[in-house]
Amino acid sequence: MQSEIPQLQVITAISDADCEDFVSQLLFSQGWSIIFRAIDMSGLAKFLEERTGALRTVVIYKSDLPEFEQELLNKFLSPKITHICIDNIETNSHILMTHIRGQLRLPLIIESTKFEDRSKPNNLTTLASALKQPCVITITGTVGAPGRSSVALNIANYLAEGSEVNIYDADSRAPALDYLLGRAVKSSENLSLVDISTLSKSAEISIPDRSRISVVDLGPLPPLEEVVNDRRWQAGFINRTLEETTTLIYLCKSNGLSLIRLEQFISQFPVLLRKLPIIYILNQSRSTREGRALANRFTKICDGETSFILPAHEQINTNLAIPAKRETAFGKAIAEIGRIAQVVK
Repeated sequence: MQSEIPQLQVITAISDADCEDFVSQLLFSQGWSIIFRAIDMSGLAKFLEERTGALRTVVIYKSDLPEFEQELLNKFLSPKITHICIDNIETNSHILMTHIRGQLRLPLIIESTKFEDRSKPNNLTTLASALKQPCVITITGTVGAPGRSSVALNIANYLAEGSEVNIYDADSRAPALDYLLGRAVKSSENLSLVDISTLSKSAEISIPDRSRISVVDLGPLPPLEEVVNDRRWQAGFINRTLEETTTLIYLCKSNGLSLIRLEQFISQFPVLLRKLPIIYILNQSRSTREGRALANRFTKICDGETSFILPAHEQINTNLAIPAKRETAFGKAIAEIGRIAQVVK
Protein backbone atom coordinates (compact mmCIF):
# COMPACT_ATOMS: atom_id res chain seq x y z
CA MET A 1 0.00 0.00 0.00
CA GLN A 2 1.22 3.50 -0.83
CA SER A 3 0.14 6.98 0.12
CA GLU A 4 -0.46 9.48 -2.64
CA ILE A 5 2.99 10.92 -1.99
CA PRO A 6 5.33 8.03 -1.10
CA GLN A 7 8.15 8.22 1.43
CA LEU A 8 10.71 10.87 0.46
CA GLN A 9 14.28 11.77 1.22
CA VAL A 10 14.96 15.49 1.09
CA ILE A 11 18.01 17.57 0.21
CA THR A 12 17.91 21.27 1.07
CA ALA A 13 20.03 23.81 -0.83
CA ILE A 14 19.20 27.14 0.80
CA SER A 15 21.86 29.70 1.75
CA ASP A 16 19.75 31.56 4.33
CA ALA A 17 20.22 29.58 7.57
CA ASP A 18 16.94 30.72 9.14
CA CYS A 19 14.93 29.84 6.04
CA GLU A 20 16.67 26.47 5.71
CA ASP A 21 15.99 25.65 9.36
CA PHE A 22 12.32 26.58 8.96
CA VAL A 23 11.91 24.39 5.86
CA SER A 24 13.78 21.45 7.41
CA GLN A 25 11.77 21.48 10.63
CA LEU A 26 8.52 21.81 8.70
CA LEU A 27 9.32 18.78 6.53
CA PHE A 28 10.62 16.80 9.52
CA SER A 29 7.30 17.41 11.30
CA GLN A 30 5.61 15.71 8.34
CA GLY A 31 7.80 12.62 8.67
CA TRP A 32 10.09 13.43 5.73
CA SER A 33 13.78 12.60 6.10
CA ILE A 34 16.39 15.35 5.54
CA ILE A 35 19.48 13.51 4.29
CA PHE A 36 21.71 16.45 3.26
CA ARG A 37 21.88 20.22 3.74
CA ALA A 38 23.93 21.82 0.96
CA ILE A 39 25.66 25.15 1.66
CA ASP A 40 26.97 25.70 -1.89
CA MET A 41 26.54 24.35 -5.43
CA SER A 42 29.75 22.33 -5.50
CA GLY A 43 28.76 20.44 -2.33
CA LEU A 44 25.28 19.80 -3.74
CA ALA A 45 26.66 18.53 -7.06
CA LYS A 46 29.17 16.25 -5.34
CA PHE A 47 26.49 14.74 -3.11
CA LEU A 48 24.13 14.15 -6.06
CA GLU A 49 26.90 12.52 -8.09
CA GLU A 50 27.54 10.05 -5.26
CA ARG A 51 23.87 9.62 -4.47
CA THR A 52 22.55 6.06 -4.69
CA GLY A 53 19.46 4.42 -3.22
CA ALA A 54 15.95 3.34 -4.07
CA LEU A 55 13.96 6.04 -2.30
CA ARG A 56 12.73 9.04 -4.24
CA THR A 57 14.62 12.23 -3.51
CA VAL A 58 13.59 15.86 -3.76
CA VAL A 59 15.97 18.82 -3.82
CA ILE A 60 14.37 21.93 -2.33
CA TYR A 61 16.50 24.92 -3.30
CA LYS A 62 16.83 28.66 -3.74
CA SER A 63 18.80 30.10 -6.65
CA ASP A 64 20.80 32.38 -4.32
CA LEU A 65 22.82 29.33 -3.26
CA PRO A 66 26.55 30.19 -3.62
CA GLU A 67 27.94 29.13 -7.04
CA PHE A 68 24.42 28.17 -8.17
CA GLU A 69 24.15 26.80 -11.73
CA GLN A 70 20.70 25.83 -13.02
CA GLU A 71 22.09 23.83 -15.94
CA LEU A 72 24.31 21.78 -13.65
CA LEU A 73 21.38 21.08 -11.31
CA ASN A 74 19.19 20.04 -14.24
CA LYS A 75 21.70 17.32 -15.16
CA PHE A 76 20.66 15.43 -12.05
CA LEU A 77 16.97 15.28 -12.91
CA SER A 78 15.66 11.71 -13.11
CA PRO A 79 12.46 9.76 -12.44
CA LYS A 80 13.57 9.47 -8.81
CA ILE A 81 15.08 12.93 -8.29
CA THR A 82 12.89 16.04 -8.40
CA HIS A 83 13.92 19.68 -7.97
CA ILE A 84 11.67 22.28 -6.37
CA CYS A 85 12.56 25.97 -6.37
CA ILE A 86 11.11 28.07 -3.56
CA ASP A 87 12.55 31.45 -4.64
CA ASN A 88 9.24 33.29 -4.65
CA ILE A 89 7.40 31.28 -2.01
CA GLU A 90 6.48 32.98 1.25
CA THR A 91 7.99 31.51 4.42
CA ASN A 92 4.65 30.19 5.64
CA SER A 93 3.88 26.57 6.58
CA HIS A 94 0.66 26.23 4.60
CA ILE A 95 1.91 28.07 1.49
CA LEU A 96 5.21 26.19 1.42
CA MET A 97 3.69 22.74 1.84
CA THR A 98 0.95 23.46 -0.70
CA HIS A 99 3.63 24.46 -3.23
CA ILE A 100 5.87 21.46 -2.47
CA ARG A 101 3.05 18.92 -2.60
CA GLY A 102 1.72 20.47 -5.79
CA GLN A 103 5.11 19.91 -7.43
CA LEU A 104 5.42 16.34 -6.16
CA ARG A 105 2.06 14.70 -6.80
CA LEU A 106 2.19 13.58 -10.43
CA PRO A 107 5.93 12.97 -10.92
CA LEU A 108 6.15 10.76 -7.84
CA ILE A 109 3.05 8.65 -8.31
CA ILE A 110 4.12 6.77 -11.42
CA GLU A 111 7.35 5.00 -12.22
CA SER A 112 8.92 5.94 -15.57
CA THR A 113 8.36 2.44 -16.94
CA LYS A 114 4.63 3.02 -16.80
CA PHE A 115 4.95 5.74 -19.46
CA GLU A 116 6.52 3.43 -22.04
CA ASP A 117 4.32 2.58 -25.04
CA ARG A 118 1.49 4.76 -23.72
CA SER A 119 -0.39 4.41 -27.00
CA LYS A 120 -1.18 0.77 -26.23
CA PRO A 121 -4.63 0.18 -24.62
CA ASN A 122 -3.26 -2.17 -21.97
CA ASN A 123 -0.78 0.47 -20.79
CA LEU A 124 -3.53 3.09 -20.70
CA THR A 125 -5.46 0.82 -18.36
CA THR A 126 -2.36 0.40 -16.21
CA LEU A 127 -1.84 4.16 -16.15
CA ALA A 128 -5.44 4.79 -15.09
CA SER A 129 -5.10 2.19 -12.35
CA ALA A 130 -1.88 3.81 -11.10
CA LEU A 131 -3.57 7.21 -10.90
CA LYS A 132 -6.56 5.87 -8.99
CA GLN A 133 -6.56 7.47 -5.59
CA PRO A 134 -7.49 5.48 -2.49
CA CYS A 135 -10.66 6.57 -0.71
CA VAL A 136 -9.79 7.39 2.92
CA ILE A 137 -12.54 8.81 5.12
CA THR A 138 -11.36 10.05 8.50
CA ILE A 139 -13.78 10.66 11.37
CA THR A 140 -12.84 13.02 14.19
CA GLY A 141 -14.61 15.58 16.35
CA THR A 142 -14.95 17.19 19.74
CA VAL A 143 -14.24 15.47 23.04
CA GLY A 144 -17.20 14.40 25.17
CA ALA A 145 -18.51 11.38 23.24
CA PRO A 146 -20.15 13.08 20.23
CA GLY A 147 -20.69 9.66 18.61
CA ARG A 148 -17.62 9.42 16.37
CA SER A 149 -17.39 5.62 16.54
CA SER A 150 -21.11 5.04 15.98
CA VAL A 151 -21.21 7.34 12.97
CA ALA A 152 -17.97 5.91 11.56
CA LEU A 153 -19.30 2.38 11.86
CA ASN A 154 -22.66 3.22 10.28
CA ILE A 155 -21.05 5.04 7.36
CA ALA A 156 -18.59 2.15 6.85
CA ASN A 157 -21.39 -0.42 6.96
CA TYR A 158 -23.45 1.61 4.49
CA LEU A 159 -20.52 1.82 2.07
CA ALA A 160 -19.80 -1.91 2.55
CA GLU A 161 -23.04 -2.76 0.78
CA GLY A 162 -21.27 -2.07 -2.51
CA SER A 163 -17.53 -2.14 -1.73
CA GLU A 164 -14.89 -3.80 0.42
CA VAL A 165 -14.30 -1.54 3.44
CA ASN A 166 -11.60 -1.46 6.12
CA ILE A 167 -12.53 0.45 9.28
CA TYR A 168 -9.61 1.46 11.50
CA ASP A 169 -10.01 1.98 15.23
CA ALA A 170 -7.36 4.66 15.73
CA ASP A 171 -8.83 6.24 18.85
CA SER A 172 -6.00 5.33 21.23
CA ARG A 173 -7.72 6.88 24.27
CA ALA A 174 -11.17 5.32 23.96
CA PRO A 175 -11.35 2.50 21.37
CA ALA A 176 -14.96 1.42 20.87
CA LEU A 177 -15.43 -0.13 17.43
CA ASP A 178 -14.90 -3.74 18.52
CA TYR A 179 -17.52 -3.30 21.27
CA LEU A 180 -20.02 -1.62 18.94
CA LEU A 181 -19.56 -4.29 16.27
CA GLY A 182 -20.25 -6.94 18.91
CA ARG A 183 -23.59 -5.30 19.73
CA ALA A 184 -24.61 -4.70 16.13
CA VAL A 185 -27.81 -6.29 14.84
CA LYS A 186 -26.34 -6.51 11.36
CA SER A 187 -22.98 -5.77 9.77
CA SER A 188 -21.83 -6.35 6.21
CA GLU A 189 -19.51 -9.24 5.34
CA ASN A 190 -17.51 -6.70 3.32
CA LEU A 191 -16.62 -4.76 6.47
CA SER A 192 -13.27 -5.53 8.17
CA LEU A 193 -12.12 -4.04 11.48
CA VAL A 194 -8.46 -3.08 11.99
CA ASP A 195 -7.36 -2.12 15.52
CA ILE A 196 -4.08 -0.20 15.25
CA SER A 197 -3.24 -0.90 18.90
CA THR A 198 -2.70 -4.57 17.99
CA LEU A 199 -0.18 -3.77 15.24
CA SER A 200 3.49 -3.95 16.15
CA LYS A 201 4.64 -0.75 14.46
CA SER A 202 1.85 1.77 14.85
CA ALA A 203 4.12 4.62 13.85
CA GLU A 204 4.60 3.06 10.39
CA ILE A 205 0.99 2.16 9.61
CA SER A 206 -0.11 2.98 6.06
CA ILE A 207 -3.86 3.49 5.69
CA PRO A 208 -4.56 3.77 1.92
CA ASP A 209 -5.65 0.66 0.01
CA ARG A 210 -6.70 1.07 -3.62
CA SER A 211 -8.75 -2.13 -3.48
CA ARG A 212 -10.85 -1.03 -0.49
CA ILE A 213 -12.50 2.01 1.02
CA SER A 214 -10.84 2.98 4.31
CA VAL A 215 -12.76 4.57 7.19
CA VAL A 216 -10.62 5.79 10.10
CA ASP A 217 -12.05 6.52 13.56
CA LEU A 218 -9.29 8.90 14.65
CA GLY A 219 -10.78 10.02 17.95
CA PRO A 220 -10.63 13.67 19.05
CA LEU A 221 -7.90 15.84 17.55
CA PRO A 222 -5.52 17.74 19.82
CA PRO A 223 -5.05 21.46 18.98
CA LEU A 224 -3.94 21.59 15.35
CA GLU A 225 -0.96 23.84 16.10
CA GLU A 226 0.38 20.99 18.24
CA VAL A 227 -0.38 18.32 15.64
CA VAL A 228 1.69 19.91 12.87
CA ASN A 229 4.71 20.57 15.10
CA ASP A 230 4.72 17.58 17.52
CA ARG A 231 7.38 14.96 16.66
CA ARG A 232 6.06 12.08 18.78
CA TRP A 233 4.76 9.01 16.91
CA GLN A 234 1.12 9.69 17.85
CA ALA A 235 1.27 13.14 16.23
CA GLY A 236 3.15 11.62 13.30
CA PHE A 237 0.37 9.09 12.82
CA ILE A 238 -2.26 11.86 12.89
CA ASN A 239 -0.23 13.86 10.36
CA ARG A 240 0.09 10.90 8.01
CA THR A 241 -3.59 10.06 8.36
CA LEU A 242 -4.60 13.64 7.54
CA GLU A 243 -2.20 13.59 4.59
CA GLU A 244 -3.78 10.39 3.26
CA THR A 245 -7.37 11.45 3.96
CA THR A 246 -9.60 12.21 0.99
CA THR A 247 -12.54 13.42 3.13
CA LEU A 248 -12.51 14.53 6.77
CA ILE A 249 -15.70 14.26 8.85
CA TYR A 250 -15.89 16.38 12.00
CA LEU A 251 -18.57 15.57 14.58
CA CYS A 252 -19.90 17.67 17.41
CA LYS A 253 -22.59 16.83 19.92
CA SER A 254 -25.78 18.86 20.16
CA ASN A 255 -24.77 20.99 23.13
CA GLY A 256 -23.32 24.45 23.68
CA LEU A 257 -19.81 23.35 24.68
CA SER A 258 -19.39 21.16 21.60
CA LEU A 259 -20.41 24.05 19.37
CA ILE A 260 -17.82 26.29 21.02
CA ARG A 261 -15.19 23.64 20.29
CA LEU A 262 -16.45 23.39 16.71
CA GLU A 263 -15.90 27.13 16.27
CA GLN A 264 -12.37 26.74 17.65
CA PHE A 265 -11.64 23.92 15.20
CA ILE A 266 -12.87 25.94 12.22
CA SER A 267 -10.67 28.86 13.28
CA GLN A 268 -7.64 26.54 13.50
CA PHE A 269 -8.32 24.51 10.35
CA PRO A 270 -6.08 26.69 8.07
CA VAL A 271 -3.12 25.40 10.12
CA LEU A 272 -3.46 22.08 8.27
CA LEU A 273 -0.85 21.93 5.55
CA ARG A 274 -3.07 21.06 2.62
CA LYS A 275 -6.57 21.66 1.40
CA LEU A 276 -8.87 18.92 2.63
CA PRO A 277 -12.58 18.37 1.91
CA ILE A 278 -14.44 18.44 5.22
CA ILE A 279 -17.96 17.55 6.32
CA TYR A 280 -19.41 18.84 9.58
CA ILE A 281 -22.01 16.80 11.46
CA LEU A 282 -24.19 17.82 14.39
CA ASN A 283 -25.02 14.54 16.10
CA GLN A 284 -27.85 13.58 18.48
CA SER A 285 -29.97 16.62 17.62
CA ARG A 286 -33.34 16.70 19.42
CA SER A 287 -36.64 18.31 18.45
CA THR A 288 -36.91 20.30 21.69
CA ARG A 289 -36.75 24.09 21.73
CA GLU A 290 -33.15 23.99 22.93
CA GLY A 291 -32.31 21.35 20.33
CA ARG A 292 -33.70 23.48 17.50
CA ALA A 293 -31.76 26.51 18.76
CA LEU A 294 -28.53 24.49 18.81
CA ALA A 295 -29.23 23.18 15.30
CA ASN A 296 -29.74 26.75 14.05
CA ARG A 297 -26.48 27.84 15.64
CA PHE A 298 -24.67 24.87 14.08
CA THR A 299 -26.05 25.82 10.66
CA LYS A 300 -24.78 29.39 11.05
CA ILE A 301 -21.33 28.24 12.19
CA CYS A 302 -21.07 25.93 9.16
CA ASP A 303 -22.50 28.45 6.69
CA GLY A 304 -21.01 27.71 3.27
CA GLU A 305 -19.61 24.33 4.38
CA THR A 306 -20.94 20.81 3.75
CA SER A 307 -22.90 19.89 6.87
CA PHE A 308 -25.48 17.40 8.14
CA ILE A 309 -27.68 17.10 11.22
CA LEU A 310 -28.30 13.62 12.63
CA PRO A 311 -31.36 13.18 14.89
CA ALA A 312 -30.95 11.50 18.27
CA HIS A 313 -31.88 7.82 18.24
CA GLU A 314 -30.62 4.98 20.46
CA GLN A 315 -30.75 2.41 17.63
CA ILE A 316 -27.84 4.13 15.92
CA ASN A 317 -25.53 2.27 18.36
CA THR A 318 -26.93 -1.20 17.64
CA ASN A 319 -28.58 -1.13 14.19
CA LEU A 320 -25.87 -0.47 11.64
CA ALA A 321 -27.17 1.56 8.72
CA ILE A 322 -27.82 -0.13 5.39
CA PRO A 323 -29.24 1.51 2.24
CA ALA A 324 -33.00 1.66 2.82
CA LYS A 325 -35.98 4.01 2.70
CA ARG A 326 -37.91 4.22 5.95
CA GLU A 327 -40.24 6.79 7.47
CA THR A 328 -39.42 6.02 11.10
CA ALA A 329 -37.23 8.26 13.27
CA PHE A 330 -34.38 5.78 12.86
CA GLY A 331 -35.10 5.80 9.13
CA LYS A 332 -34.39 9.54 9.05
CA ALA A 333 -30.99 8.93 10.63
CA ILE A 334 -30.31 6.19 8.06
CA ALA A 335 -31.29 8.55 5.25
CA GLU A 336 -28.80 11.15 6.48
CA ILE A 337 -26.08 8.49 6.84
CA GLY A 338 -26.80 7.47 3.25
CA ARG A 339 -26.47 11.04 2.00
CA ILE A 340 -23.17 11.45 3.84
CA ALA A 341 -21.93 8.16 2.37
CA GLN A 342 -22.74 9.34 -1.15
CA VAL A 343 -20.82 12.59 -0.59
CA VAL A 344 -17.67 10.94 0.75
CA LYS A 345 -17.58 8.15 -1.85
